[in-house]
Amino acid sequence: MAKIGIFKYDSTPIAAALWKNLGGNFHDLSQAICEFCDDSISNFNGNLTDSTLNRVVRIQVMPMNGMVDITVEDGGTGIQDLNNALRLAGQARKETPLNEHGFGLKHALAYVEDKGSYWEISTRTQEDAELNRYRKVHTPYSFSGEGEYHDGWIGSLGRTGTVIHFTCPMDIFNTLNPDTNKELTFDEQLAILKEHLRYVYADILQSGKARIEFISAKNGHPDWEVLQALMPQWDSSTRVVIPQQDYDLGTGAVKISCEYGCIKPSVENHNYYLGNMETSGVEVRINGRVVERGLMKAIWGRKVHNSENAFLVRVNLETNGFDVLPGTSNEKNGFRKGDRRLRKLFKWIRANVQIPNSCRESRECQLFRLLAEKKKKEPGMTRVSLEEGTFLTIGLHMRIDLFTCQNNKVTIYEGKVKKTKAIDVYQLKMYWDGCIEDGVPAEEGVLIGGSHSAEALALIQYVNRMTGPDGRRYNFRTTTWKDEGIA
Repeated sequence: MAKIGIFKYDSTPIAAALWKNLGGNFHDLSQAICEFCDDSISNFNGNLTDSTLNRVVRIQVMPMNGMVDITVEDGGTGIQDLNNALRLAGQARKETPLNEHGFGLKHALAYVEDKGSYWEISTRTQEDAELNRYRKVHTPYSFSGEGEYHDGWIGSLGRTGTVIHFTCPMDIFNTLNPDTNKELTFDEQLAILKEHLRYVYADILQSGKARIEFISAKNGHPDWEVLQALMPQWDSSTRVVIPQQDYDLGTGAVKISCEYGCIKPSVENHNYYLGNMETSGVEVRINGRVVERGLMKAIWGRKVHNSENAFLVRVNLETNGFDVLPGTSNEKNGFRKGDRRLRKLFKWIRANVQIPNSCRESRECQLFRLLAEKKKKEPGMTRVSLEEGTFLTIGLHMRIDLFTCQNNKVTIYEGKVKKTKAIDVYQLKMYWDGCIEDGVPAEEGVLIGGSHSAEALALIQYVNRMTGPDGRRYNFRTTTWKDEGIA
């Protein structure tokens, strides 16, 4: 077919709609604040030889008239090219892999602006300092507009740097609360934000490459602290350290280091290193900044077993190259699936990391061991077994917490250190059915914990009215560690 003419079309993005949709990529306020911190830390890392910089990120969070006033300041070089910094996917001045996409700053600004916030960026370079001025841009975002020159400098960390200031409604601040069914105080949510920063930048803080200072209102007065790295507490007998080595992921070498083993579950943390399924598995960092955590099935093809709840692998990739790393999502909260460099990283992990046979939460393991020792002393007890396999006949090898046989009657246990939940009743039911399948039916199933939720108690009553695969009724009861005399 011959071309008979041309026509014009215009697909220029609608700025307001694009900006609004861009702001929907974050789940909570901490992700936005991390984007601001990423730019600061990237600037420090990209100017390692500049001794004049104050390598500090200072975060100030203050409640104010039903809103929350937040400032993130650094003592870096200032933003040399504001046009590029504000341009979607602007990559003209990428300094380190933390600037991989050119979306981070815009994502964060779009998030806070979409939620009804005012924002402004003030920045001062060496050139600005010599002219005794700084530059400022502010809400609303547009593809083109006018910035402002102001005299002097509003920063407090050095002669140059960047200050990002915004206000947000309290309901956006409340996104820091991971449990929407429980109301937390302002200070409790501040603690969650600080824990998140301590975790995300743990290796950077520990190395001293940057410092994060946090200022907040406490009892009506400013409270200042330097955030310390949030590191896991290892069970030293299980910890393995793989020294840093060069490894080619397919497009060039990175420096890769790793440590793994069982951790001691934290009783102080809100969200990290709790020794449970959600906080176990593999966490991968790039230059000390966490990118993705909880990886297990993607690497080994299976989910975390509850006997591995305290199993942790920490992998860190060190490089300033942009093309040698697995691609990350625009929000830096995960890797892009299907990347061949990611597949090669997973191959390295499988080759170098040994999953332990059991890495149960130390306190739970201790409690069941004490209970087992006590049961062994009871009259008529012929068998006491921890981590007893069930559903063996179909190759599943599920593990019962405690299996006993006394006077030819089998009793099985499912337990939690603290309060049990409804899902724990179903776990016990699965063990019961597995015993029937394996030809060793139980006479009694026991749910043990520090206490029991109302849902768990109600569900046990419901299940006890049902019959199992062999036509017998389920026979479940509850007890506590205290009732069993286990301290």
